[in-house]
Amino acid sequence: MNDFQNQPLPPVFYQNAGIAIRQLLSNEGGRFSGIFVLADENTHRHCLPYLRQVVESGFHSIVIGSGEQHKTINTCGYVWKQLLEHGADRSSLLINLGGGMVTDLGGFAASTFMRGIRFVHIPTSLLGMVDASVGGKCGVDLDGFKNTVGTFAYPQAVIIDKEFLKTLPEHEFRNGMIEVFKHGLIADENLWNRLFSIINDLGQLPWGVSMMSDLHEIIPEAIAIKSSIVLADPLEQKERKFLNFGHTVGHAIETYSLRHDPYPVSHGEAVAAGMVCEAFLSTKLCGLSSNALTDIKSVMKLAFPKMHLKHEAFSEMIHLMKSDKKSESGTVTFALLAQIGKPELVRGVDKELIDESFHFFNS
Repeated sequence: MNDFQNQPLPPVFYQNAGIAIRQLLSNEGGRFSGIFVLADENTHRHCLPYLRQVVESGFHSIVIGSGEQHKTINTCGYVWKQLLEHGADRSSLLINLGGGMVTDLGGFAASTFMRGIRFVHIPTSLLGMVDASVGGKCGVDLDGFKNTVGTFAYPQAVIIDKEFLKTLPEHEFRNGMIEVFKHGLIADENLWNRLFSIINDLGQLPWGVSMMSDLHEIIPEAIAIKSSIVLADPLEQKERKFLNFGHTVGHAIETYSLRHDPYPVSHGEAVAAGMVCEAFLSTKLCGLSSNALTDIKSVMKLAFPKMHLKHEAFSEMIHLMKSDKKSESGTVTFALLAQIGKPELVRGVDKELIDESFHFFNS
């Protein structure tokens, strides 16, 4: 961990992914003994052919199931076995081609295989680009608990190629925008105000195609916000905990849904609901204005208008928060907002108030 704390952040390249990989391989001068690409079923079908058009060096692809339900130690074991069976050694490179699930799991698999091999992230979703691939957190879920087993490890590089966004269904696009909203809410009021204006203009219109031109500025801004926070606090002792805004409640919602629902809610849906609940807590505990709360709720409801919290889930979700990795001795620390752009850590919140925030979201 101390080595991680002293490492510089990896470079982020904004260019054609194939060209970036080809340049990386050329710069390394053949120092990689083998090249492996980890993809899920969707990115193997829609994104890997795009990469193969440019990367001339041969590589072996490892394909895993898509979706959060596959982000497990069993899937990771499959990746380790594939690496071993196809001759990977400590000089091999693993390229993680996919959304946040693939980069999280792939980073963990690489950072633990033979005590660590080099890896590169090529996020193909907006969520992966602005959040999951940046910051060095790698991991898998355990019994539905989000990211319970993991490591801190930086990739060799993160490659952002916006062409991949054209392959996204709109629902996945909205998932990614939730993390962009969060970055604005915790660190940049100007970014939040611009996003609020854009989303209000779009309403329920398709966000993906409509926002492509805005993303040329928004993605680098969001990455810069997260990178600056990570640089200030790599091991999440204080400032990095602000990135958990919406995620304390959100992860409980997501874990509950993974356990009970035939079609679990997405990460974006869960965090959107979590941000509304935690913004409500912020008005009660930190002085966040009612106008800010109204604006946050309106944007999240525009993103996912059908999202609803089951009343019978409330008590279990509160219990799940106490088992989350952000909990210490059964006491949960929330990242809340004193105002837009000014987060605040609050340790210990009455369960009655949390319950009230669930009702507020559903109202």
